[in-house]
Order: sequence, then structure tokens, then C-alpha cells
Amino acid sequence: KTAVFFSSVTMIIGVPTGIKVFSWLYMILNSRVSLREPVFWWVLSFIVLFTIGGVTGIILSACVLDNILHDT
Repeated sequence: KTAVFFSSVTMIIGVPTGIKVFSWLYMILNSRVSLREPVFWWVLSFIVLFTIGGVTGIILSACVLDNILHDT
């Protein structure tokens, strides 16, 4: 029961996080920032790493994967 609880809580946290990433991308696309500015690449790198971390967390929170990867 606890594995299902933690999986569902992680998914509930994941949906607003995905919405936040899309709002950040929308903000970048509608701004007048130049591609040559280092802050643009820093923000874009942050969004990419944030997304990779979030996807990894959601994948690892799946009950099926948890049961496959652990012996006990």
C-alpha cells in the first residue's frame, strides 16, 4: 500500500511541475533575449536538467519498476 501511495504522490507532484516547465518555455519564446547571451543558455540548461530530473523521478517512482529492481 505504501508503494502505491508514494507513486501517486509523485505523479501528483509531477503534473504541476510539467506545467511549470511549459510556462517557462513559453516565457522564453515570447521574450526578446538574444541567443548570444549567456543567461539564455543558463536558463535553457536549467530547464533541460530540471526536466530530465523530473522524468527520472517519475520513472523511478513507478511501483512496477520498484518491484522489478528490488529483490525484497
